[in-house]
Amino acid sequence: MKRHFNDAIILFKSICTLFLKADSSNMNTYTLKSQIMGLELILNVVEKPGATFLTRPEFISIIKSSLCKGLLKHCVSNEKTIFALSISIFYALFVHFREHLKYEILVLIEEIFLKVLNSGNSNYHHKYLILRVFDKIAKNTKHLIEIFVNYDCDVESKDILEKMIDTLSKIAQGKFSKTEHSNMLTEKEEYSLKLYALKILASVVNRLNQFWSEEK
Repeated sequence: MKRHFNDAIILFKSICTLFLKADSSNMNTYTLKSQIMGLELILNVVEKPGATFLTRPEFISIIKSSLCKGLLKHCVSNEKTIFALSISIFYALFVHFREHLKYEILVLIEEIFLKVLNSGNSNYHHKYLILRVFDKIAKNTKHLIEIFVNYDCDVESKDILEKMIDTLSKIAQGKFSKTEHSNMLTEKEEYSLKLYALKILASVVNRLNQFWSEEK
């Protein structure tokens, strides 16, 4: 059993190391397919890690030292499949490993997700996938409260939930209709993102209102 676990750790570390070293902006067809396959394998592991991987420090260490660093690179990739898989990996890490990745989650949300949403150089596909992650978080009261407690209530941290809500509010109010975004988004795409942001905000309000009502 121990040998099998050690083999699994070595294999996972090797895949994550390749993920970290790969340059998604300069890939031929073969390299791209290999990279996508590696990301799919990583996603399968972190989506259903099992009790053993959830608690083993060796596994957590690989996630911190290799996987999260790779996500910082690939969550800004222009290649749609790589970007989508990287976003899905982030969400799986958030769901299962957030207690071990407080700093890493902060960096990814603040330095990647919020910047992509606010940038006039990111396309509809990228913005939509990030909103989809925020949507999933907004539908889970526990996740919302944990973000608020672990970041916004921590004097040494950043107000992540506040920044997420502020960005969503600006999008819902027509932020993407401004000239700086017109080269990347059509009117239809802008309207779609606006409605999606509004829907997410409604989820946040409903979940938090439900939480406070139950606490009374």
